[in-house]
Amino acid sequence: MESLLPTLGGELVSSLIPFLESVDVENGRVLVSQGAEGSEIYFLLGGMFTVFEKIKINGSSVILNTASFPGPSLLGEVNVLNETTRSATVVAIEGCQCFVLSQGKFDQIVSSNPKLAIQLLKAFGAIVSARSANFQNRVRGNILNDSRSIEAAIHKLGRYTGKVSRADDALDKKLFSADLESVSYISF
Repeated sequence: MESLLPTLGGELVSSLIPFLESVDVENGRVLVSQGAEGSEIYFLLGGMFTVFEKIKINGSSVILNTASFPGPSLLGEVNVLNETTRSATVVAIEGCQCFVLSQGKFDQIVSSNPKLAIQLLKAFGAIVSARSANFQNRVRGNILNDSRSIEAAIHKLGRYTGKVSRADDALDKKLFSADLESVSYISF
């Protein structure tokens, strides 16, 4: 469990355990379904999972297999932060043991151990932020793939993301600290 929530430390992870339900996840089980209500958080200790999203293109339903990921991992943290319906369907393609934190148990944590609740929310926010950054970098990498020059890469990226231009040294120094390590893409 500590590997899933490294910022909590052993003491807070130990105080979380009594609020969790142990569940065996079998191969083929749908853990969450896109559009469904639900706020359980799954602490996946192993296994392999695949993510599906349903969209429409010109009125026709299309199913996207947007990702696959191994455990250990967390699932469902977005719903605790946003109180929204599930954003995707996740299926176990390899079973595992997991722990589940229900909304009711999370509410108990908020009441009885606010420090733990705050640290959990921070950890969930960090996970969402990291996943968003990884997705953004993957999309940019795919857009820039096979551009023959920096000019072609700038033009191609601009078509999808808005205005893009080469960094002017004066503007670069004004907007960003000198020690900023920006993401680097290779397009040609």
